[in-house]
Amino acid sequence: MSFQSQGRAVQTGGVRGTVRSMLNRSNLASMVMALVLGVMVWMGATIQASPFAEGYLAEPIPVELVNRGEGLVIVGDLSQQVLVRVRTPESVWEDLSRNSFRAYIDLEGLDVGLHEVPVQVEPAGNLVRILEVSPSALTVRLDTRGEKTVSVRVSIYGNPPLGFGTGSIQVDPASVQVSGPQTQVDQVVQVSAGIYLSGEKDTFERSVTLSATNEVGSAVEGVDLGQKSARVTVPIEQEVGYRELSIKAKIEGNPAPGYWISSISANPSTVTVFGDPEAVNEIPGYLETYPVSVEGARDEVSEQVAVVFPEGVSALEDVATVQALIEISPVLGGQTVQLAPIVQGLGRGLEASFSPDTVEVILSGPLSDLEALESGDVLVTLDLSGYEPGTHFVTLEVEKPSSLGVQAVLPDQVEVVIKES
Repeated sequence: MSFQSQGRAVQTGGVRGTVRSMLNRSNLASMVMALVLGVMVWMGATIQASPFAEGYLAEPIPVELVNRGEGLVIVGDLSQQVLVRVRTPESVWEDLSRNSFRAYIDLEGLDVGLHEVPVQVEPAGNLVRILEVSPSALTVRLDTRGEKTVSVRVSIYGNPPLGFGTGSIQVDPASVQVSGPQTQVDQVVQVSAGIYLSGEKDTFERSVTLSATNEVGSAVEGVDLGQKSARVTVPIEQEVGYRELSIKAKIEGNPAPGYWISSISANPSTVTVFGDPEAVNEIPGYLETYPVSVEGARDEVSEQVAVVFPEGVSALEDVATVQALIEISPVLGGQTVQLAPIVQGLGRGLEASFSPDTVEVILSGPLSDLEALESGDVLVTLDLSGYEPGTHFVTLEVEKPSSLGVQAVLPDQVEVVIKES
């Protein structure tokens, strides 16, 4: 082949390649066009096949804030939601929810100040048309972010009991970082912690919620505290010349034989006194009442009785008398008695034998009642009602005075043999 012929062959091959490439691109473009037309035809068929629905979504849509400038904060609460009215095919309407939309306001380019910003709502699909947004715009106040350290001030509400006072109050932490919109932070002059007293007579600690307050003591909203609570220690101290004392009821006489004093109490049980500091300090820690007699008592003794105060010492409260209560209880003891069971309820024409023929009953109760027991006061019965001939193990029953208790029956069952007589 000549050089000229080779040149024509190469040229012919290049043309064919170019044509083939053009044909491939044309086919690809045709396929894409066909796909787009198919989707459009399907969407049109879907829309024509399904009637339109129009109305408000059942759930409001939360509004996002986007593109807020660096160093800027929102003044106040902007957790807003909007209602959206849409138009869409009924087949699409059934699947719509608040998650099918995004609502936001764009703060790009906005600086410090008050702004009215339109709410933008974007649906997740192309078949939904937004008809109305309510509200269509939101008012936003922007401010620079500020922060400062403020001391914690403890306020005491109420007073300790008479004769007591509060010492130096401690709070941890003593100061708190406050941050938020600069205009709000500037209003904060202190962080407050409130403590309410309710009769405390000893030092106590409490965890107290903190709040930012302005110069007149009102709460400042919209700021963040680096510490939400503080530990407050309030010392409660007794003032000089005052003292809290127990009250002891004085007893004279003895209860009846077989009884003892099981409890002594006074109501109120304490009293705060005041007077000459030296005289108050010499009191041993309690005051006695005038004597209460329990001579021959078998039951509790309750009596209103006066308290004896040393010279120069008086009650801070109106406690001239107290209610003295003396509990009188029987002396408890134990006793064992040996008894033969008494058969009851045995059927006609039957006879019974049992083993053992005696049992021991251990009783407990007031010693005086145990010592007063007589023959026949305690009985052990063997109830054979409904038993047929044969060998049986039957539980024993004990009859006794109500003031006594049964600790044990040995044995608590006996072997019974029943025969026809």
